[in-house]
Amino acid sequence: MCDLVHLERRGIPAVGIATAPFADEAVQQARLLGMPDARMRYIPHPVQLLSHDELAGRADAVFRDVLAALTSRPGGE
Repeated sequence: MCDLVHLERRGIPAVGIATAPFADEAVQQARLLGMPDARMRYIPHPVQLLSHDELAGRADAVFRDVLAALTSRPGGE
């Protein structure tokens, strides 16, 4: 989340990706870092034991949504 905030403050669009069970923590972290409208997308949990192909599938599934978020304004999606 710190990297996302740092990039956004430099004018570089960023989207955070977390697994769904950590949505509340991501929102809280963004708020504490002064960016409550940070763009976030969530994928199914868990990811740590996925194969390369399974992880690529998760990335592919969220790609269009991430791209749309990158081309929109934070908080104005």
